[in-house]
Amino acid sequence: MTRKLISLMHVSLDGFCAGPKGEMDWISLNDTIFADVETLIARSGAAVYGRTTYGMMRGYWPKVLTRPGAGTRELHHAQWVEAAPKHTFSRTLEGSDWNNVHLHKDAKAVLDLKQAPGGDLLIFGSPGLTHAFLALDAIDEFWINLNPVLLGQGVRYLDDAVKTKLTLVGQRAFDNGVIRLNYVKGH
Repeated sequence: MTRKLISLMHVSLDGFCAGPKGEMDWISLNDTIFADVETLIARSGAAVYGRTTYGMMRGYWPKVLTRPGAGTRELHHAQWVEAAPKHTFSRTLEGSDWNNVHLHKDAKAVLDLKQAPGGDLLIFGSPGLTHAFLALDAIDEFWINLNPVLLGQGVRYLDDAVKTKLTLVGQRAFDNGVIRLNYVKGH
């Protein structure tokens, strides 16, 4: 059985996952959404990052482990991130001082990772990497948090996708207007 490659992304109603300068201040988060995402993380065996997302995660999550006043949910996730294998795809990153980071230069390496033993592979954001995986038709499942905002421009989520039949297998509406859509390939 192969591991699934799952894309987790926050998306604006008009299909953007970041603003024109990479800004993400439009994303609506709350404890209920965080708890919903935790159900996905619980079945995941590894994080998958592009170079930019790796830098954001590296700069944030290790500090949570020692930050006074960090919330229980945030600490729990920081512990998961610290322990989990972190498959980072970058043509420029030469090394990492972060625990359990595995560097890959070519997006095609994900095809071998999917055949390796372990839990599912979860892509956190990483739109550029997601585009590369879409071009390879490698993504098996999509968790899309659709945010009630129009950006008008920015980084599109589903650029370079190949025509793929998807089946809606789950959805959840949150009280802040976000709707989580969960699609799998096929059916």
